Amino acid sequence: MAETLGVLLTTSPEHADLHTVVHLTRAALSQGRRVRLFLMCDGVYGLLGSELRELAGEGAQIVLCGQNAAERHVDPIEDIENVRWGSQYDFAQIAAECDRVIAFN
Repeated sequence: MAETLGVLLTTSPEHADLHTVVHLTRAALSQGRRVRLFLMCDGVYGLLGSELRELAGEGAQIVLCGQNAAERHVDPIEDIENVRWGSQYDFAQIAAECDRVIAFN
């Protein structure tokens, strides 16, 4: 079974963390690893741009904290495969199931 990398992103897209997460995720996917991203706090804004949407298309699974998205008026996007709204429970599952978890906050 392929290793799974979990990534927590809490910072806004203007921060260099988004760039790092995108490149780290692509590198992991290219090595055959699975990647699960959890976006919360200002990290939910990252889905408004194209980079995280492209990662979802490349196979990364992305979960947004629904509470944080609602607070920031980020509406659910239904037509993106591998992207869904979730909760802190989903992040707890990611942390428990992944071989490694990296936090960018």
